[in-house]
Amino acid sequence: MNKLVLFLFVMIASFSSIAQNNSTDSSVKYFDMGKSIKFCDTEYKFAWSTHPYDFYYLQEYLPDGETFDNYTQMFTVGVIFYGDASYNSEFAIQAKIEELEKRKKTDRVCRYIVAENNGEYILDFIVSDSKNDKLNFVEADIHYYKDVTINGIKANILYFYSRRAYGDDIIPFMKSIPSLRSEWYENITKLPLPKF
Repeated sequence: MNKLVLFLFVMIASFSSIAQNNSTDSSVKYFDMGKSIKFCDTEYKFAWSTHPYDFYYLQEYLPDGETFDNYTQMFTVGVIFYGDASYNSEFAIQAKIEELEKRKKTDRVCRYIVAENNGEYILDFIVSDSKNDKLNFVEADIHYYKDVTINGIKANILYFYSRRAYGDDIIPFMKSIPSLRSEWYENITKLPLPKF
């Protein structure tokens, strides 16, 4: 497994909704995260999955009443088994940062913050979607990258929290983000490992 292949799957994990729109295999749970994922007092239930290659798994979770078409909150767990390949969380986060740097050229809202602790990384970023200079939505994302060993195989886990605001809710939402960050960071680092 070479770095180019791994880079491509980091990108898929980061923008899983692109893969989600093109997949027909969406009802299989490839790993167990418990009955649901509880994050910052919200319960997220299994909604979609993909396993396009032997070493790559991804599952998405939504709160009750939310849909992928117009969600306000979503949680994603991605796992890449890399074994003895030259790959880790630092490589994964650098690939995402390169993508965000390119996006900043066309997305005036896009910005990011990186935090690192003992080889574990949090990438906190904001992106937006707009048409004719009018914002359709703003999205705040927290990526938590962690290197682990699962069933004796080295792997990288991406826990990915996404929160969106639309229309008149955008400005109040953006103002609220600084006060929410510490809770997001604390909760995302406490999630259990996927069970295969």
